Amino acid sequence: MAFLHVISLLTVKSVIVGLIALFIATWFYRRPRNLPPGPTGWPLFGYLPNLISAGDEYKNLTRLTKTYGPVFSMNLGGTLVVVVNSFASIKEALNHPNTAARPPTSFFRKMTEDPEALGVVNSTGDSWSQQRKFCLSVLRGLGVWRSSFEDAIATEAGCLINGIKEHEGNPFNPALLLSNAVSNVICSVTLGKRFDYSDPKFQQLLKLISRTLELNKGGQVYIVLPIMDYLSFMSDFKEMKSNVHLILEFLRESVENHRSHLDADNPKDFIDVFLREIHVNDTKNIKSYITIDNMLLTSLDLFVAGTETTSTILRWALLYMMAYHEVQTKIQQEIDEIVGRNRLPRLADKPQLPYTEATILEVQRLASIVAVNLPHMFSQDTSLLGYDIPKGTMLIANLWAVSRDPSIWSDPERFNPERFLDKAGSLKPREEHLPFSTGRRVCLGEQLAKMELFIFFSHLMHQFSFKKPDGSQPLSFEAINGVTLAPIPFEVCAIPRE
Repeated sequence: MAFLHVISLLTVKSVIVGLIALFIATWFYRRPRNLPPGPTGWPLFGYLPNLISAGDEYKNLTRLTKTYGPVFSMNLGGTLVVVVNSFASIKEALNHPNTAARPPTSFFRKMTEDPEALGVVNSTGDSWSQQRKFCLSVLRGLGVWRSSFEDAIATEAGCLINGIKEHEGNPFNPALLLSNAVSNVICSVTLGKRFDYSDPKFQQLLKLISRTLELNKGGQVYIVLPIMDYLSFMSDFKEMKSNVHLILEFLRESVENHRSHLDADNPKDFIDVFLREIHVNDTKNIKSYITIDNMLLTSLDLFVAGTETTSTILRWALLYMMAYHEVQTKIQQEIDEIVGRNRLPRLADKPQLPYTEATILEVQRLASIVAVNLPHMFSQDTSLLGYDIPKGTMLIANLWAVSRDPSIWSDPERFNPERFLDKAGSLKPREEHLPFSTGRRVCLGEQLAKMELFIFFSHLMHQFSFKKPDGSQPLSFEAINGVTLAPIPFEVCAIPRE
């Protein structure tokens, strides 16, 4: 009997080993030919466990270029993924017409009553093109990107300055104040109002946004993988889902308030225009992607992106100013010479403040807060970069790798605003600088973000000198890895300038 038991165990093990071997052989056999090279990983899960366990996906993907080159492929939980890591490959890939699609994701399809509603960021095809065109038209009509919108940003910058002055030069964490100020700009566009910095509901909302982006690691790569549907029981996933529902509930309340006070002939903000368009389409029985649920998710896109990215860059900027006093002093000297002490900087001053602008660009490069671009998907079988990529393949652009590429940036780990200046001291933009990505799905709010960064940063430099608090921990430039790369929480002393 013991002998038969051993034979039985050996048979079971043999069957398991045989099945694994068969799966591996079948996977390799079915793997399309002429794909980019890449790591094999594990049966069933591919390279996914390696990527998750290593953490800091952008660094892991960059390391793989040493073995496989700037373009490689991998299996992530049964999903074929192509990763591009160089400026040339990213530019070619993201500008190709077959890569503008997004991978299908069940996460956002379960957030509203309409499973087809994905908002503008996560939608694909006709839904995306119609919503993007409509959003650009609405924002343009509301005056965003015009110089006249500068006053709205400057007003919020003034509130931020007053909030900082209340600390009277004592140490404080600037994160929440910066989030308040930046978020109020997009709130004025989207919701038609700003919130007081002491509003507890608004404070909670900002914390929900920050926490959700922190949980959603890897630039949203994991959340769009089909295998995640089977892992939705995980605590991080459940918390993300709960947080998004709470944010959407906040936006729903605002939509209902707008609906009850709507003046269709005089829309005041983004939601008003959206509601008017929906009413017109319903009246004329026009089928459109401009729906209530898409409006909610698009408002979520604008609200989250418009809050987190700009405020995070400003936090990095303050961190670098504390670490590089000589840069801070040079910025202040430039601003004082051009603007003076009797008024605040304006957008019209920007061409005459090249060092200030170069510093913003260098903070964006070194912080590289969107380290891994939101995933794209090949909508057709495509020949690209010398390879044949099948339809449905996910595309990941590692923007962090470009920001650290020594063939583009000399001594890339060094903070050096002069790399964005020519020999005459004039601003020298670099096409390899990709803080807003590139291609057809370049960031919708790029121009607004550029306006905000310049106004907020130049106003802060005009009004304060930022210093590391005495006796505080050494400054750290390590990042918290989420959808964005955020600095580890820190405190700063803001000393008012005469």
